[in-house]
Amino acid sequence: MTGGKFTDLFPLSVYRAGVGLEESLRRRLTEIILTDEQRKPTPVDEETAWLGDASGHEFLFEVPEFGPLFEKIAASVKCYVAGLGIRPERLNFYFQRSWATVSRQGQRIFEHAHVQSHISFAYYLQKPGDGGGIYFSIAEHPNELAEGLFTLQKSEDGILSPAGALRGINRCYLEPEQDEIIIFPSKTLHSTAPNMTTMPRVSISADVVLTLRDSGGHETLMPPVERWKRF
Repeated sequence: MTGGKFTDLFPLSVYRAGVGLEESLRRRLTEIILTDEQRKPTPVDEETAWLGDASGHEFLFEVPEFGPLFEKIAASVKCYVAGLGIRPERLNFYFQRSWATVSRQGQRIFEHAHVQSHISFAYYLQKPGDGGGIYFSIAEHPNELAEGLFTLQKSEDGILSPAGALRGINRCYLEPEQDEIIIFPSKTLHSTAPNMTTMPRVSISADVVLTLRDSGGHETLMPPVERWKRF
């Protein structure tokens, strides 16, 4: 009998790109965010990062200084959608909300998902070398023969081989760079690693909603907002 082979299905595709924001503007936006952080700290435990949306700063795209950044981000989001095989010209794109996160030494963001939107991203405005990256997780892995089998702990314990960890692990880690954007489906579980430096890790996130430009004949996907009726 000849050797068999695997056909891998259902990948999660995460888009990464350098944004190319001018250094002077990047520093200015960082100053604005750190000032907001000091004015209204988020009342959380010492391990949790400061979240701008929880402190009344959930519409950064309305702040004029952030305009050039969001223009670049909009282009990256459309590249991501096109790379998935979706035609951006058939869709309308909306920034739903946007906020900054400040992670100081030892702070992180615990696992969560953004179920109210379609696309989410993290843009790293200030990212020290050991500032911590981002984890992506899935609650149930299609290949998991027994609950808890394809976890980082089982990989560290040697139960999973390198090939098994590559194919089956239910949690993956990315180490982004400063001025890099990470784009992914909003429904994806994600969290961040603690910042291990004294320099704050400053990132900007947003949720994006998609609608069809023309919903005629389409049962799924949302119709244009201008055709909705408020009551």
